[in-house]
Amino acid sequence: MARFQPVGPILSQGYTDAAYWLRLVVRPREDGGKLVLRIRPTFLDEVTLYEADPAPSGGWQSRVTGDRAPFLARELASVTLGFEVQPVQPHSVYYLRLKTTSSSILNVEALEPTQAWLRDSRLSLFQALYLGVMMWLLFWAISDYVASRQRVMGWFSLRQGGFIFFHLATMGSLAPLVPADTTGLVDQLTSFSVCMISLVEAMFHRVLLASFAPPRLIMRGLDALIVVLCAALGLLASGYTGLALQINAWVVLLVVPLFVVLALSARHEAPPGRRILRVIYTLQAAMLLVGQLPLLGWVDATEWSLNATRAYGFIVAVLMFALLHRRSRQLQREGMQAVLNLAVTQQQLQMAQTQRETQHRFMAMLSHELKTPMSVIRMALGMSEINASIKHHAQQSVADMDAVVERCLQVDQLEQHLFALRRTPCRMGSLLAELCAASAAPQRIVIAVQELPAVNTDPQLLHIALNNLIDNALKYAALHSPIHMGAVRSEQQGQCGVLVSIANTPGSAGMPDPLQVFEKYYRSPDAYAKTGSGLGLYLVRGMAEQLGGWVCYTPSHNEVRFELWLPC
Repeated sequence: MARFQPVGPILSQGYTDAAYWLRLVVRPREDGGKLVLRIRPTFLDEVTLYEADPAPSGGWQSRVTGDRAPFLARELASVTLGFEVQPVQPHSVYYLRLKTTSSSILNVEALEPTQAWLRDSRLSLFQALYLGVMMWLLFWAISDYVASRQRVMGWFSLRQGGFIFFHLATMGSLAPLVPADTTGLVDQLTSFSVCMISLVEAMFHRVLLASFAPPRLIMRGLDALIVVLCAALGLLASGYTGLALQINAWVVLLVVPLFVVLALSARHEAPPGRRILRVIYTLQAAMLLVGQLPLLGWVDATEWSLNATRAYGFIVAVLMFALLHRRSRQLQREGMQAVLNLAVTQQQLQMAQTQRETQHRFMAMLSHELKTPMSVIRMALGMSEINASIKHHAQQSVADMDAVVERCLQVDQLEQHLFALRRTPCRMGSLLAELCAASAAPQRIVIAVQELPAVNTDPQLLHIALNNLIDNALKYAALHSPIHMGAVRSEQQGQCGVLVSIANTPGSAGMPDPLQVFEKYYRSPDAYAKTGSGLGLYLVRGMAEQLGGWVCYTPSHNEVRFELWLPC
């Protein structure tokens, strides 16, 4: 007959095909009432209780519980396994027989029914909180994956779903949901969850670690262990449950230190940083080894060992959430920075394209507008005798070329903000009369000026703006038609000012486009018959804004009209 050896609070014999017997000596309650033998963990296959038969025959009675027994057929319908016993004075002896394909780890307590119920209630509350946090992390991972489509977030979602299923299976929460006629289904689901979570966990960490570019040789070692985990699932499906679970435990024992090696040997800096990665994987390895060694029977088990795998799943989930959340935020910031850089680059390219188009239009304008005057001058120089008419045309061509060059210089000064304002009181009536007298056709200009206040402005800029308006009207008005100029006092938004208007009948160039009339280089298609730069009205608008005023185009039927307002 085998002799029993003393054992600590928790039996831990690892993975084995052997059956283990425990001899329990239980003292009765003072009131002689019943006690509950509360047995953990819940994933044990078969636990048999033997007690002396009170009948005179002196035989033994047996009762069975475990995850292979239907939930409703168990003696105690709770989240833990157990039996009800009623020991007698001075004590009663019971025998427990443990036979399981999972790790042979067992803890048994003799408690009053109220104490057992209270501990089961606390355990149920813990499970509810555990599942609540794990479900929240799962929903976060799924939403992040939907938004970012990152592979690592997809695998983390699978990892979370797997651990939730693993928790439900190993804590006995699946048993009430399984039909009573499916004997052994809970045990099969539990074994599957153990092997499945190891595989999913390894795949998740492989995807995460790959972004840090660890050495290929070590990664191939991890790939080999993942293949072994797939083989363990195959063995499990073939009915070799004990062998599959034992192989799974050994691979887990090898994979976790390998994760640390991969983290320490990472060569590429990726979000959230190699330093954080190494700290988290070192903590993860320490936690899992502390929980895994007792399951293999290498060290004595403790209370922590009974919940080590679930605690590992929870703590690592929180750590990975912190790591992945920081990673997602960093990638989001990098993505936003990339979008911003792209927008800046596109803006720079657009500005460069605009600048090239402006330069092209400028060169096209110069080549077109200077070609005719140059031809006239070249023709005059080629003649043996230059009469008054030819001389006048040549002088006009020089003036036209000078006007084009002058406009270009003025536009450059305006855009480079080289015009320094020097404001002095200016009489608008006197300035208009002076500009009219200096124009190319003073006899065509009709001036109507009221009594006006002095305008505090820069005379040079105002002179250029008004001169461009007059020159534009004379150039594009109908032949020999009058140009009407006027100036009146005008208050705009409570501010006193002077409104100058210049109107003419349209000539062969027609009416300008209201949407483009002040644009740089704009000229109507019929205006190219006359020399011009397309910069005059563009200059007028820019100078009016610098002087604190505005210019607008207000055409009416058969009349081109421009208005310039300046504050006093």
